[in-house]
Amino acid sequence: MSEYIHKEFPKSVGRDEFWKQIKRTVNGKEVSEEDISNIVNQITNHLHPNERDHLLDLGCGNGALASNFFPSIGQYTGVDFSEYLLGVAQEFFNPENVEYIDDNAENFISNCENPQIYTKILIYGVMSYFGRKGLINILTKIKNDFVSSDFVFIGNIPNKLKAQEFYDNGGVTNFDVDDSKSAIGTWWDPEELIQICNDIGLKVELLYMPDSFYGSKYRFDVLLTR
Repeated sequence: MSEYIHKEFPKSVGRDEFWKQIKRTVNGKEVSEEDISNIVNQITNHLHPNERDHLLDLGCGNGALASNFFPSIGQYTGVDFSEYLLGVAQEFFNPENVEYIDDNAENFISNCENPQIYTKILIYGVMSYFGRKGLINILTKIKNDFVSSDFVFIGNIPNKLKAQEFYDNGGVTNFDVDDSKSAIGTWWDPEELIQICNDIGLKVELLYMPDSFYGSKYRFDVLLTR
């Protein structure tokens, strides 16, 4: 299901319907510009992207979200396994300081030849599809090899403590909060995630969006530091 959502579903909507392509929607409609501004502000206020940074974006999708940071950063590398979404990114969001790479996050992190060039890392809206083993592998490699990356922002993580309420509201009775291949992916208990990160050697700051944000009730963000 998750692979279909990222690789095939985007082809079913308009090529310039950027938020629909990446399922940033509510009841099938694109989220508001206020919601997008809230996301951009949350990332900016904690990751502080600037002209000295080479930002690595794991699961960049069509580049629409990251494009908000292109004017203020030195270099940007976006990684995604959807050839179609990368094609959209290259068509609409492709200034000179930007590079896109066709790969999945874990494979890229595991085989990166120059990890030290990246100063900050963004993982937005895709962590739930890594699975526990995949996430541990990714964060361990970041901790050990991406030595210049002192800040990792992970956003839009499904909150396991709110999963039952979410599915009850939708009238869904059969669901698996640990299935990384489902439509939403793995739901995470914030305390469990903190423990995993601490065991790897990363500090964790839990972050939450304003109540007005469309996903504030069921999702959370984290900022990881060394």
